[in-house]
Amino acid sequence: MWPTKSISLLPLCISLAFALPPQPKGVTTIPLNDIHGTSLSFKETHICETTPGTKAYAGYVNLPSTLTGENFNISTFYWFFQARKSPENASTAIYLAGGPGESSLLAVMGEGGPCLINDDYNTTTLNPWSWNNEVNMLYIDQPVQTGFSYDTLINGTYDLLQGVYTPMDFSDGFPDTNLTYRTGTFPSQNTSSITQGSGRGAHALWHFMQVWTAHFPKKTPKNDKISIWANSWGGFYSTFSFSYFARQNELIRQQERDNGTSSLGHVLDLDVLGITNGCVDPMLEALQYPEAAIHNPYGFKAYSDATYEEVIQNFTKPNGCRDLADQCHEIAAVGDPNYDGNNQTVNEVCSGAFEFCFGYVQGTYVNLANRSAFDMSAPVLDPFPDYKASEYFNQAWVQSELGVPLNYTAESSVAGIVYLSVVGDALRSNISNLEYILNQGYKVAMVFGDRDYRCNWMGAENVTLTADWQHADTFTEAGYANIVTNASYVGGLVRQAGSFSFSRVFQAGHKVMSFQPETVYRIFQRTMSGSDVATGTVAVETPKHGPGYGKGIYHTTGQLEIRNVTEVMPPLPALDCDIWDPVHRCSDQQLEALMDGTAVVVGAKVVEPAN
Repeated sequence: MWPTKSISLLPLCISLAFALPPQPKGVTTIPLNDIHGTSLSFKETHICETTPGTKAYAGYVNLPSTLTGENFNISTFYWFFQARKSPENASTAIYLAGGPGESSLLAVMGEGGPCLINDDYNTTTLNPWSWNNEVNMLYIDQPVQTGFSYDTLINGTYDLLQGVYTPMDFSDGFPDTNLTYRTGTFPSQNTSSITQGSGRGAHALWHFMQVWTAHFPKKTPKNDKISIWANSWGGFYSTFSFSYFARQNELIRQQERDNGTSSLGHVLDLDVLGITNGCVDPMLEALQYPEAAIHNPYGFKAYSDATYEEVIQNFTKPNGCRDLADQCHEIAAVGDPNYDGNNQTVNEVCSGAFEFCFGYVQGTYVNLANRSAFDMSAPVLDPFPDYKASEYFNQAWVQSELGVPLNYTAESSVAGIVYLSVVGDALRSNISNLEYILNQGYKVAMVFGDRDYRCNWMGAENVTLTADWQHADTFTEAGYANIVTNASYVGGLVRQAGSFSFSRVFQAGHKVMSFQPETVYRIFQRTMSGSDVATGTVAVETPKHGPGYGKGIYHTTGQLEIRNVTEVMPPLPALDCDIWDPVHRCSDQQLEALMDGTAVVVGAKVVEPAN
């Protein structure tokens, strides 16, 4: 999730004891002798996924700087869940959370993952709509310094109220700690020790997958297909990564044709790109922010008509958002065409343009709506989805089960700083990666909850209608069909041509899987199996070559315009103050109580003062 506000508060001074993470045990490490310093580790896990006979493994792929070309080592954490049904025949889907810097383990525990955390923070319940029902799922914490991934490890303190990490030597003892001021082991927090944007992140993920697919001994051998699904900022991550993987595949094939072998690695058999409420092209999405703010299907008006016109002017006026973004694109094409993120002049222009666009086009809603940017039916202090994962994964017994040597970071502040403020990552992305993927014949599904503002469905619809690909005319002329979730419920509307679909999911916010788990599961499973999203009963695979190539393809029928399809806004939910995300979930009174030590906390929830 993108940051929306910040505070500065002093830490509490009540003395409580918190230990460092336990030393990992029972971990199998496979050194790869062909690349010095590269290794893969894994450990079978027995938490979260408890379906009888279904295996899960957590571990690391350790990449040295000599392999990646970075000036830091990368230890990337993964959690692999075999499919509950016929894992040996199932394909594998990577899941990338957004942020930038959000851990994918949040999805494991509440967004289409195998389980949900119970109110005791200590046990879990199986999710019947888990994406690993019929697909092997690989959850990856990236970029480095996100979740359980790290560059180097440091000991220190973490102030939950300020969101500040402080390195500290504990050889002379531990400081006084409390519920919101804790000791731990963390990544370096060095902004130079993280991939500088989604382009470099794609390279790191490629190296990870080259190692994992070749050396992870527990993957199923019969189906090598790899898909990538991502949420939020993952719209940028995933389009960069999938297109980079596809281009690398072509280079490998060319080298093999020319030389009989390739120095670049082995081909990854790509299948599906899936994006859930993810941003893809900020310039195509920009003018849909004022539309979503006052012309959304819920009848909610975030600001006045005059402000609406002002926001549009902030985009179109001379030296406005559009002009600044164009300057970013022009200077980047010359000074950093491969998006290495290391040209300071380019970075300053692009991050400055992003700051203006975010502040004066997208951010006007944040300043005036008094509603969550991730769910317009919720207050600014948005209580859903919950934040139980931070408490759960920071328990010593859970860390021991996973075999990790550090504390859990749900959202990396380092990634936020670098991607937002240093390189201007959003404005380095555009529709070209998506168009390349479509024109290569890969399946693409874009799935958007219609109560989200941050990466809203209107902007996504504009992206899909603008995309230039071989079946663009068929897609734009296709009408919307109902998404049949089950015999009694229509979960949304979908436009689809061949293997490209765009779904508007009713009554769902930014984390669309959390709001409508069954509907999104149906969309996911139908896409992965090559069926139509609307019903799951029609095969829609478009031949890439041979008989059938270029002929008429499947497409939906129905109304072309769905912005007039309205929904009823639900009532505002109650607040739910969580100590792991107090800035975004707790009232001023609750923050003051946490600061002065008078708050009553049960589990990780503040119960006094009441919400």
